[in-house]
Amino acid sequence: MSIRLNKLLSLFAPRHREYLLIDKDGQIMETSLGVKRFAEDPDQVSQGQNICLGFPELIGLEAILVDILDERQDTFELKGITRCSATGESLYMDLYVIKHPLAFDPSSPDNHNQLIILLEDVTERMVLEQTLVQATNETNLLLSRLSASKAYIDQIITAMADALLVTKPSGTIKTVNRSAQNLFGYDKSELVGNSIRLILSIADDLLTEHQQQLCVEQKSINNWEVVCQKKTGDKIMVSFSCSAIQMETEGSPHFIYIGRDITERQRTQKRIATQHAITHILSNSGTIDEAMPKILPVIGETLAWDLGELWVSEVIGGSSEVIGDREIDRITPQLRCEHTWVSRAIPESMSITQPLIASPTGGLLGQIWTSRSPEWISDITSESLSPILPIAELHSAFGFPIQDDEQILGVITFYSYDVQPPDPELTQVMVTIGNQLGQFIKRKQAEAALRQEQEKSEQLLLNILPEPIAERLKHEHQIIAEDFAEVSVLFADIVGFTQLSSSMPPITLLNLLNQIFSIFDELCEHHQLEKIKTIGDAYMVVGGLPRSPLNHAHAIARMALDMQAAIAQFRDQTGQAFNMRIGINTGPVVAGVIGLKKFSYDLWGDTVNIASRMESQSIPGRIQVTAAIYEKLKDTFEFEQRGMIDVKGKGKMTTYFLLAVK
Repeated sequence: MSIRLNKLLSLFAPRHREYLLIDKDGQIMETSLGVKRFAEDPDQVSQGQNICLGFPELIGLEAILVDILDERQDTFELKGITRCSATGESLYMDLYVIKHPLAFDPSSPDNHNQLIILLEDVTERMVLEQTLVQATNETNLLLSRLSASKAYIDQIITAMADALLVTKPSGTIKTVNRSAQNLFGYDKSELVGNSIRLILSIADDLLTEHQQQLCVEQKSINNWEVVCQKKTGDKIMVSFSCSAIQMETEGSPHFIYIGRDITERQRTQKRIATQHAITHILSNSGTIDEAMPKILPVIGETLAWDLGELWVSEVIGGSSEVIGDREIDRITPQLRCEHTWVSRAIPESMSITQPLIASPTGGLLGQIWTSRSPEWISDITSESLSPILPIAELHSAFGFPIQDDEQILGVITFYSYDVQPPDPELTQVMVTIGNQLGQFIKRKQAEAALRQEQEKSEQLLLNILPEPIAERLKHEHQIIAEDFAEVSVLFADIVGFTQLSSSMPPITLLNLLNQIFSIFDELCEHHQLEKIKTIGDAYMVVGGLPRSPLNHAHAIARMALDMQAAIAQFRDQTGQAFNMRIGINTGPVVAGVIGLKKFSYDLWGDTVNIASRMESQSIPGRIQVTAAIYEKLKDTFEFEQRGMIDVKGKGKMTTYFLLAVK
């Protein structure tokens, strides 16, 4: 900091003050040495960090800081900010915001957009005030004999910034100060002589228990946060420091309550907590259905409302209207109540009523839907009640839209038994949450659509290629070819199908073929075999690759018998004279995928050629196999030896007909 600024600060910043220098964006530029002890999180107070990380009290005050920079406001101050150290000791401070003293100096243009935040340790003053209060209470014991002291104490009580109430054991208010009158809106005459229950919104037994605790423990209770009611009926949150003093003249203790209105501070904390909780839910939820049921309880319980509803938009068919030469469909929107939440204040006997579908016209829902803006109603009229839980005692409501940049996706509404004055800051937070939810829903819908398309693509690929080969193709951009020492290959051909095509419409013929091959596909799945391809009315199956039952010859034989049975059943059902030739062989092959476009998984080798010859040179209705298949399966299947036949390209071979399972 410059020497000129040091001199200026010394005029109004005593030695017991610390300071921070921030820019117009709230970034810390410079700090004094002892400033970290005032921070909520000392680790966040360093050059370049945002001031709000270390001093969350400034969250939401950005507009005030801008006003000071623009000289629409001279200063801003927050007094009585409390910190609690790790040892439990309290630290009180006052916070002042001023524009950089050199900002008004034309020779220092770099300081025009800088603010100085002064932090003053007022712990001693606060402790002194509490000490004075305690001294005042003790002095009341001598009022009958020390009238001069009474006047002095009365002046101290009157000058206190915090509200002071002194009650008798019965709860009757004996003494109040001016701050208490201002805080609760009553005159002194309306408070003195009445029960403290006039302002404390707690049950009698809880108040009695609290007084007994004060008497037994013989010490003060600090930060006793209680909901209080003002004369106007408004609810406020007050933090009391409470103590009991023994009255020698009356023989029973009196109770002292020193309170400070923390309503706004608590509202700020709740707003921040709500936004953080929603962000946490959305960041840890994988789907819309997982996130949405958690939203209403978080908002309702944190902000202390009684009923919450989450409405999602959907469209139903509407009427049509002719405009010019075009017929325009009119889509009617409606809202469906997807989730509800009720607090414990609503009786369990009060059940959710129909309808759970509402039209976005009229009432609170209609106002939000039409304006696409949040709405707050402090005093609900009959037509603005919840459409699904009509409780006449609900007095306040607010709601906000769930939307993204393009459309409104739904509405969230909350209702309360109490009259809730409008909270503009909370409303703005809810707008942000509504936008968060809208973006989350859109993102998850897009992700779900993408997953669905990916699943379709995966399924399509698996319909073309075996699963292991498909997985390899995703990661390898090269020819896939493998040697297999032994596999079993089956070829099947529908006899007479070509002749049938001349007497039947093509589409009818194709439907028949599709029905037959669909049955064969199911048999492949059942026997864990791999369909390789179809060529016209021919069908090719292999067992033993890329993964298959260990006894693939056994599985392929059962597949052949099942195919014969399926063709026979299909022939009986349709009346068509269908028959099949089937050929099977076993041996080594090369299998893989070649090419760049329209690739398919195929087999090559002598084993494949012989299996094809077994089919083409078989007899309709029979399953012809090689001697290799016969040797593998002769113990478990029945065969009939056909004898020697002349196989093209191989010469004479002994073949067999597969008949049945033994």
